Amino acid sequence: MTKSKCLSLIFLAVVSVSASTQLLAQKATKKNATTKSAMPLYEKYIDDNMDAHLKEFVELIAIPSISSIPANKTDVAKTGEWIVNKLKSIGISTAQLLPTAGNPVVYGSWDKAPGKPTVLIYAHYDVQPVKESEWENPPFAPVIKNGKIFGRGASDDKSGVMISMLAVEAMLKTDGRLPVNVKFLFEGEEEIGSPNFKNFLEKNKELLKTDFAVTADDAQYNDSIPAITTSSRGAAQLEFTVKTANTDAHSGQFGGKTPNAVVAISQIIASLYDKAGNVAVEGFYHKVLPITAAQKETIKMVPYDPAKDMEILGTTAEVGDPTFSPLERVWYRPTLEVIGMQGGYTAAEGHSNIVPGNAMARITCRLVNNQDGKEIIDLIVKHINKNCPVGASVTYKFKPGYASPNTTPTDTKAFSYVSDALSKIYGKQPFKLGTGGTGGAMLSFKEVLGVYAYSLGFLLPDEKWHASNEFFRVSSMRKGQLVYCYYLQHLADEESKVK
Repeated sequence: MTKSKCLSLIFLAVVSVSASTQLLAQKATKKNATTKSAMPLYEKYIDDNMDAHLKEFVELIAIPSISSIPANKTDVAKTGEWIVNKLKSIGISTAQLLPTAGNPVVYGSWDKAPGKPTVLIYAHYDVQPVKESEWENPPFAPVIKNGKIFGRGASDDKSGVMISMLAVEAMLKTDGRLPVNVKFLFEGEEEIGSPNFKNFLEKNKELLKTDFAVTADDAQYNDSIPAITTSSRGAAQLEFTVKTANTDAHSGQFGGKTPNAVVAISQIIASLYDKAGNVAVEGFYHKVLPITAAQKETIKMVPYDPAKDMEILGTTAEVGDPTFSPLERVWYRPTLEVIGMQGGYTAAEGHSNIVPGNAMARITCRLVNNQDGKEIIDLIVKHINKNCPVGASVTYKFKPGYASPNTTPTDTKAFSYVSDALSKIYGKQPFKLGTGGTGGAMLSFKEVLGVYAYSLGFLLPDEKWHASNEFFRVSSMRKGQLVYCYYLQHLADEESKVK
């Protein structure tokens, strides 16, 4: 080969590589421009349809899907059916109710993006019980006032169900397609500890196969600062009844010599704690690992004002082991809380002079790192039996299932996609938070499906989850949809660069 021919071939090769590089750059620029131009269109659809969507949201909240009360089982199923119909109306033709040993799971998928990644979106549609007398408006007759939607489940977690569906609706109605494949998975038993969820995942492992997962059952730091939850505590529950007599007794005729069930159960409950407020059950803390230096550093990055929480709740003091900071106690230390008691005459009116023969208490434990729910409940039962007063006997009602603690890493691309979406819409980097709450289903995603489910929910801390007069902000409904739209498009764009 002559020298001139060799130089010509080299020149052509360089030109070819340069042209290919320019073409790839043009494609990338075009793709980014498409993403950038799409968001205003999604935003317009969201704003144009907000009133109609709020009416739908009110319909969903109005169904009393209380999973812990058997009488509401048909309402739970009715809620699932409502969601299935909504999914079908936006173009998710595969939407259906899938059975479990308990309440059904809502499943739906859009799989018309071959070669693109799949994102699974989790939320739950069941809600907590209510004390109607404590509500300013009936809990299942939602009202919208001052930019807030009041009703049981408005925040936790029907907001997550609605926001994720509406974001996908905005994209489908605007573009006629999604940039990735999407699967919806809405549970009906989260509020009772997800006792059948892991088994459901195992039986439907192939159907639920996914590349990425997010949970819409989570919160932001506040309405202007985003957050991603990176750890949650586990949970275990117990109910026990103390009996001292076959019947309530006349306090004049039998008082002074007859054991009192309310007094007995109060003594048992008092024995569960030491003077500093720590749990006095032998072995309760034995498997708790020390708080790490990295966890302490995470806490330092998060502003904390005790007065704000006290203002939200109307409390006048903070309690707990002073060895640990408040956020250390809530994020990384276990608790044992008495969540309810009943005994004697407790009607709103009247005064019955009795010595109660029966009393009941309910306990919830929030657990950390390598604590095991069954082991903890066994320790508590042993403690109660040991401290049961003379003349009293105890029976137990064990709640099904134990939720394990969960931690998600922050050095993955899955985390970065969620972080990027929140940063884009909020204009600020999200805090990395722990939570004292429990997301029992999240650990199951990793164990069964092999993916971490990152938090992407829009509840806010003052919205009275599980309490009376629960509400959700209309502004969060809008912001949440924008985040989901950006997240799905951004993920698709970034993943296309990998291939």
